[in-house]
Amino acid sequence: MSAKKILIIEDDLALSKTLKNVLSINNYEADIASTGAEGIQKAYEYCPDLILCDINMKPIDGYQVYNILKDSSLTSRIPFIFITGRSQLNDIRFGLELGVDDYIVKPFENADLLKSIKVRLDKYEKLVNIGKNDYKTLLNLSPNGVFVFDGETIYETNQAFMEITGLTESEIKKITFDQLVTPKQYKKIESKIMKCANGLSGNFQQEIEIKTASGSKETFILHVSPSQKYSGFTLLIGLLAHIEQPSDSAQLEYQKLVDILEEEKVYISGNLAHKLHKAFDSANGGSQQYGTSTLVAKSVFSKREQEVLNLSCKGLPIKIIADQLSISDRTVEKHRASLMEKTNAKNIVEVIIYALKNDLVEI
Repeated sequence: MSAKKILIIEDDLALSKTLKNVLSINNYEADIASTGAEGIQKAYEYCPDLILCDINMKPIDGYQVYNILKDSSLTSRIPFIFITGRSQLNDIRFGLELGVDDYIVKPFENADLLKSIKVRLDKYEKLVNIGKNDYKTLLNLSPNGVFVFDGETIYETNQAFMEITGLTESEIKKITFDQLVTPKQYKKIESKIMKCANGLSGNFQQEIEIKTASGSKETFILHVSPSQKYSGFTLLIGLLAHIEQPSDSAQLEYQKLVDILEEEKVYISGNLAHKLHKAFDSANGGSQQYGTSTLVAKSVFSKREQEVLNLSCKGLPIKIIADQLSISDRTVEKHRASLMEKTNAKNIVEVIIYALKNDLVEI
């Protein structure tokens, strides 16, 4: 296990060097920043596991350093301990109310400091492990292959990724990402991956072929985005998404027809509507999965028929519908008759049931 990294932000050079020596003796890796501004910069570059920070610094004091780092998603979760000469109760309370993990008053015993550091690191590690377990559970529920890599080495994958590639965890650790694709395929994305890893570009996606468990090649959409920055490199998250199969050609042609009818404001007869309905459902093997009845209805109802249908679904009688739409009772009856013809219904109740089943009205 690599040593935990601790960043010391302290303008007293003698004290910061002493703290660094104490931490090194106790198997921690430490780095020093002598100002608040330098401390903020190193927090991003050094990616410490914990920060020790003085309060009395100028021009940026410890409180400002803390607030700035807590506002960033990259540094907000790093355990933060104030070390200061301010021993007034109000100062201590103010520091703790900000949300810092601990507040140690100078002078202090090295043993007390080390104990506080260990407690904060252990607590943080437990939270991280809980988060990782939840994260892995969610990842393994995904049908898409997810993996963490640095452009070459693959560090972690989910179950779907292993099923796609047919590789075990131990086998994945022995290969690099470029070995999963052909040289020609990798050449297409190599520069994009490098730019993403070096912070020169953000997310990207590319259609690629992956060697699958069966030995064949299958096309996926590869999504890549930066994950976490470490000293000298950036981890990337890759996702292999299955390409959705295009809808049935008959359904596509039917949708084109519906779009044309709506665009041209053409309203066809109920008899012709049902002939189209049957023809396209027959072309789809009799399947109703595309909801062609809904599409037919939406394409053949006139605006006034839709208004009459909406009011009828609310249980209003013909007289009230006529008054609300400023039309005659006889005209309402004609629209209802037309709705029954177009939906092949025997009465208005069957029309209402049809409309509710096909989401043609909102109640």
